[in-house]
Amino acid sequence: MFKKIELWIVCLLIIFFFIILVLYGGILRHSHLGGQKFKFVQSAAVFVSEIPHNIKKIFQISNDQGYYFLDKTGRFVEKNQSKILSNDRTDGLLLLSRYNRDEGKSMVEVIDLKNYEIIHTYSPSTEKILNSFDYKDNNELKEQKFNLSKNRFYMWHPLLDNKGNIIFNATSPLFKIGFCGDILWTNAENLYHHSIEKDHQDNIWVPSLLNPNLIKEKNFNDYKGDDGISQISSNGKIIFEKSVIQILIDNGYKHLLFSQLNYSGDVIHLNDIEPVLNDGEYWKKGDVFLSIRNLSMIVLYRPSTNEIIKMLRSPNFSFQHDVDILDKKTISIFNNNLYNTSKGQRIFTTSEIIGYDFEEDKYFKIHNSSMKKYNMKTNFGGLYQRLNDESYMIEEQEHGRIMLFNSNDDLIWEYVNKSDDGKVYVLRWSRIIQDEKIIKNFKKLVETKKCIN
Repeated sequence: MFKKIELWIVCLLIIFFFIILVLYGGILRHSHLGGQKFKFVQSAAVFVSEIPHNIKKIFQISNDQGYYFLDKTGRFVEKNQSKILSNDRTDGLLLLSRYNRDEGKSMVEVIDLKNYEIIHTYSPSTEKILNSFDYKDNNELKEQKFNLSKNRFYMWHPLLDNKGNIIFNATSPLFKIGFCGDILWTNAENLYHHSIEKDHQDNIWVPSLLNPNLIKEKNFNDYKGDDGISQISSNGKIIFEKSVIQILIDNGYKHLLFSQLNYSGDVIHLNDIEPVLNDGEYWKKGDVFLSIRNLSMIVLYRPSTNEIIKMLRSPNFSFQHDVDILDKKTISIFNNNLYNTSKGQRIFTTSEIIGYDFEEDKYFKIHNSSMKKYNMKTNFGGLYQRLNDESYMIEEQEHGRIMLFNSNDDLIWEYVNKSDDGKVYVLRWSRIIQDEKIIKNFKKLVETKKCIN
């Protein structure tokens, strides 16, 4: 039925296949190291190599069922979802951003911290949100829209205004929705990610992946994944944007970016922009603090003059998130305390809250006893928020836990994002609102406005 094939032909085919395999591997290695030759051949080789991954991704996205948000360590599966441990109360609203496995989608629940009751839920239509922007010619948007199915969409670091609207992102366009989930605007100029913070002019600052990139240095202007800082108006329009790589180059720090042995496609990983709201001895209103995770670096940057006023790099923090201004001379840093090892990323003790005193030029640990007592650690994400009465909140994003402490470091409330299936799912940067006007207006909306699903 089948004709016999000469042995020499089989051997020749094997040798030919081996040569092709070696050349293909060489092209992939050249691409991985950032080589500039044979760009078209590189793209084709990478495309072929990604076929198994993309097929797997298609199946995961079509039938994800929350696996994307699952805390795969299982640290807190034995804990209750909510546990009140004290009669202490603080005045504020918690915007709890979480994946709700029981509902099969992400949402933001507004919790009144006087009684820990949910008084409102933002649960917009994922389909409507993902159809609210045009792909245009932005390949990053096309890829991310493909990734963000209903089972993978999230509402990152929601910001509440005094009209009951919230602004959020999902490594995506920036979205603003109303009290009942109606879409007010979408900014699809870039992919926005991580923190959303308001400045002294009621504009917001948010990290962005700039498209096209804004790197002027000709040797690096083809860099993909250009992390930028973006200032956005309350109407969703871009006021200011700047590449973080270009900021560092302009200020004489190019050697920190591209002098490592291996080329990195994520050399910055900007995860927080903290606007300065008041003038002080060490900063000016309009400055911004930047948390650059992959360089383990905090930068105080002045957009008005394109100056780095202060750069902090220290053995006291590694792969940090969330920088906050505590007073006129002190900032806090959520130190993930994470290190790369031959066995992967590891936290050897716990994550930490690190303070830095500008006046004394000194680092110190904050709430160290409670961090150790409750073994608080997260490889990625992580938030610390100090409240008006000196109580504070810590979020362990990876493990789906929020802990609220009083000023004496006593735990008063613990929340774990646990579903009816007994599993725990990650959080997406929650926030406590203490502005009295916003709280008053919001509670009035809750009483008077009825949403129709």
